[in-house]
Amino acid sequence: MQTLDQLYSSKDVVLTAHRGASFDDAENTLPAFERAVSSKADIIEFDLRMTADGVPIVLHDKTIDRTSDGTGAPEEHTLAELKKLNFSYCFRKERLEKPLYPQLEIPTFEEVLKNFRDKACMNIQVYADFDGMKEICRLYLDYGMSDRGYLTIASDEIAQFVRNYSRDIEICLTPGWENRATPEGLQKCADFGCRFVQPVWKSVTPETFEVCKKLGLRSNVYFADEPEYARELISMGAGGFLTNKIPLMGKEFK
Repeated sequence: MQTLDQLYSSKDVVLTAHRGASFDDAENTLPAFERAVSSKADIIEFDLRMTADGVPIVLHDKTIDRTSDGTGAPEEHTLAELKKLNFSYCFRKERLEKPLYPQLEIPTFEEVLKNFRDKACMNIQVYADFDGMKEICRLYLDYGMSDRGYLTIASDEIAQFVRNYSRDIEICLTPGWENRATPEGLQKCADFGCRFVQPVWKSVTPETFEVCKKLGLRSNVYFADEPEYARELISMGAGGFLTNKIPLMGKEFK
C-alpha cells in the first residue's frame, strides 16, 4: 500500500472513510473499516478514547450509550467489561432498537493497527488526557505509523505534549471549527510543523487551498457525502475529503 506522501503525490483526490464505512455498517468497528478498505478508501478515520484500565479503544462519543447496549463513559469501564457489550446499536449515527450484529466488540487501537496498518493509511482523532496519550503514542511508534497515519488533535496542549514525546509522530492540528480554513488557522498549523490539515466544508474557499499549496499543507476536508459537492471541492483545489459514504465515493472517484 502507499504511504501518505505517496497518496497525495499520485492521486487526483484522497478518499477518507469517516468512522469507516459509517453509512453502510456499524461506525468505528472492524467490519466498517474492512468495508471501507474494500470500497477503495485511501485512509480510514476513527476516534480514540481510553478505558478505565488505560487501553485506547475506538469510540467517538463521550459515552457508550448511543452505539452499544451499555451506558456511561468508557473511562468508567475496563476493557474486559466493554468487550462483553455489543457495539452495533448504531446505524447512520442513529440509535437502533435492535443491533446490526448478534455480537460486535468494540475494537482497541492496537487491533485496528494489527488488522489495517498494511491496508490503509489512518486519520486518528484522539480524545485522551496526557496519560492516555502516552499509550497512544507508544502504539503509534511501535507499529511504525509515521508515514502511514497522523493524530488529529484539537488541544494545543495535547499537541505540544505529543510533539515533545516524539517528532516522528505526524500531527494534524484542528484549531477551532471555523478557524481551520482561514489563512491564520492554516498558518498556525504550518508553524507547528503540521503537514496535514482538516478544514471544515462550510468555510472552505478557493483561497483555503491556495494557502495550503503555498504552505505545503495537504488538505483533507471534513466532509463530503454527495458527488456533486465533492467535485466542487476538487475544483476548488482540495487534495482530499472525508466521507460517510465511501462505497458511493469509491465508485465515483476511483
